[in-house]
Amino acid sequence: MIGPELTLQLIVVRFLAGVIIATVQGAAIAAVTVLLGDKGPRYDGRLTLSPAAHVDLLGLGSLMLTGFGWSKPVTVDPGQMRVGPWVLPLAGSAALLLLGWLVLFLVIPALTILPHTQALLVGAFLRSLAQLCVWMALFTLLPAPPLVGAHFLAALNIRLPARASLIIGLLLVVLSIVGVTRAILAPAYQLVAPLVVGAELGR
Repeated sequence: MIGPELTLQLIVVRFLAGVIIATVQGAAIAAVTVLLGDKGPRYDGRLTLSPAAHVDLLGLGSLMLTGFGWSKPVTVDPGQMRVGPWVLPLAGSAALLLLGWLVLFLVIPALTILPHTQALLVGAFLRSLAQLCVWMALFTLLPAPPLVGAHFLAALNIRLPARASLIIGLLLVVLSIVGVTRAILAPAYQLVAPLVVGAELGR
């Protein structure tokens, strides 16, 4: 949601976090796709940790403004996969939840090693990154393109025209701006976040 809390500092934090999240989620989905038999993401250049291969500009812009966004969709061929494409959204979200859990282990070393001001900034960023990982893990499970959750539709043989991705993406931005997305996902966040990032950050 866009409100008075949207400061330049928050936009920068979300930008950096968004690049990390898109890269980890995109690479994880590409890796799982290849492991399941579809080599397409390898040839498409998605089996990499280069942010340029995974960042979607509209998705990153949405995350910077609203706290919700998405990575560039991974093109898959379900016919080449040993398991249906429904597993890909789960893999992407699992990777983000794991990332959110792991980065919190860096907070104490950062506060201990870095100078005071830098330590506070890095610690705050890592906590924000952990929270965004949980929100994004839940958000991208929604079965709508351009989110990775659209693979749930593919698993049910539901096909949408290519232009639907842009239209639905813009609609998701609007819903996130007015707070609908956060309101819908809040109960799930309150359930999952304490298990991943602890009770304090899970509120």
